[in-house]
Parts: sequence; structure tokens; C-alpha cells
Amino acid sequence: MSLPNKISLTRIVFILPFVLCIIQVQNNDLYRYIALAMIFVLGVTDALDGYLARRRNEITKLGRYLDPVADKLLLVTSCILLSSKIWPEPRLPNWLSAIILSRDIFILLGTIALILFTGKVSCQPNTLGRVTTCLQVIAVMAVLMGNHLPIITVIILSWVAAVFTLASGINYTYMGIKQYRLKCNF
Repeated sequence: MSLPNKISLTRIVFILPFVLCIIQVQNNDLYRYIALAMIFVLGVTDALDGYLARRRNEITKLGRYLDPVADKLLLVTSCILLSSKIWPEPRLPNWLSAIILSRDIFILLGTIALILFTGKVSCQPNTLGRVTTCLQVIAVMAVLMGNHLPIITVIILSWVAAVFTLASGINYTYMGIKQYRLKCNF
């Protein structure tokens, strides 16, 4: 197994301790900072595994699925927990969680449809998708920082993440339709 794939697997394993920290914040605010450090490290390792895969020419079929799965699991888990009553104020806005979750479900269903109808998926992550993931992580980090940021900053970051999430969802839809048309000769 390549080093980038090991890093992606490690990111998935660290989601459980991240969840446990989130749950414990109401009992001890120290867990807020541990969760913040964890998501920062998970975000950096997300960039690192992709960089290493390209740099070392270790892009694998497993890695093409493992990396986005690790991203989605972390962000979906973060959205659900940080917009729920488990998390103290400020919370991630419910509407932002709904946008992120809907986009990810839509992309997943589109990917399954492409596999069923064309036999493969050749849509690769692009710059817009990478920026979107980065902005989503930043919005989550802003919520984790709690009252150390003005609430207007959290709101602005939420809106920016939402706009990019919607734009990347539209972009991936366009790429999927284009791939379907090329395969089916439309």
C-alpha cells in the first residue's frame, strides 16, 4: 500500500476520535481545541496525500476513491455534529449542512449512475472541488473556534463555503453529463 493511501486511511481512522472530542466539548472546553487541532491536521494531510501521490507517481485506483471518501466522511460528520444541539453556540448553520450533504449525496448518486450507464467514471477532482473542500474545512474550523471569532466572520465563511459548494456541485454535474453524452454518443 502506498504512503498516500496510508495517509488517507489514517484520516478515516481519526474521524472517531474527532467525533469523541466534539461530543465532549460540553463537558470540557479543552476538547474544542483538540478537535480544532485534529481537523487542521486532517486538512493538511488531505493536501499532503494528494501531493505525495502526484509527486511520487503513486496515484492508485484505491487512492482515487479513498481520498474523497475520507474527505466526505470528515465533512459530513462535522456538518451533522456541529449543526446539532450536541455542539454549543455558535453552530454551523443548518442550511449550510443541508447544502453540503445534498451536494455530496447528489455527486454520489451521479457517480453510481455513471458507473451503471457507462461502466466507468472519469470525472477527476478539479481545482473548484479542491477549493470547495478547503473552504468547507475552514468554515468548520471557524465554528470550532467558537467565540474567538466574531459571529459575522462565521456567517461570511458559511456563505462563501455555500456558494462554492453549489458551484462545484453544478460543475461536477456538468462534467458527469458531458461524460455520459460522450459515452452514449449524444
